[in-house]
Amino acid sequence: MLLLVFSLFAQLASAAQTAIVRTFDEDKIGAPPAGFVTAAGRDAAADRWTVRQDGKGRVVVHQGHPSPPDGFTVAIFTAAQHQDVELSVRLKAMGGSRSAGLVWKYQDPLNHYAVQLDLAKQELAIYRVSSGNRIRLEREDDLELDPDAWHSLRVLQEDGQIRVYLGGIRVFGERDRQARGPAGVGLWASGDTTVMFDDFRVEDETKPRAAAARSGAGGPRD
Repeated sequence: MLLLVFSLFAQLASAAQTAIVRTFDEDKIGAPPAGFVTAAGRDAAADRWTVRQDGKGRVVVHQGHPSPPDGFTVAIFTAAQHQDVELSVRLKAMGGSRSAGLVWKYQDPLNHYAVQLDLAKQELAIYRVSSGNRIRLEREDDLELDPDAWHSLRVLQEDGQIRVYLGGIRVFGERDRQARGPAGVGLWASGDTTVMFDDFRVEDETKPRAAAARSGAGGPRD
């Protein structure tokens, strides 16, 4: 029995992955962030992501550009794809419509999830984009946030559930209605928003299904 428990623990430990944190402090100023590819939807520009100095550190900046109201652009992290994942970022919007956030379960601009913090409208919303159709799943408005401050977003997608946190406080809980499978994660900005991103963190939460079921560790966490 002891041997079985040890074996199970070893399987789970070997499957665990260390979180990847990108502070961008080693990236070249004026260049796109290393390890990211950019794309755009709804006629926005995709090539406006660069690394800049901010105080003593470096950040990724999306420079806003005149775009259609629903235009957006993404910077997708290429290190790995995930079935279940936890990701977070700090952001500070500086101009335009001040709408930015995170994207996950990303296949292409027509198929993904996105959480968007709109500091002009003072709202947070989660969207599912499927075959180009954008469906708003939840919205929280009247946030009363400082539009000029840094804000943190976190998404936990695990075991068919999605949880969204703003400033460490859980705001949404939603079912994951897309098929499971490896997909990308990254940064999201509306086409006309100028915004800084820092401390982008990704951690794989995919569990070995058989081992999780035997151990009773398969339930989602808060």
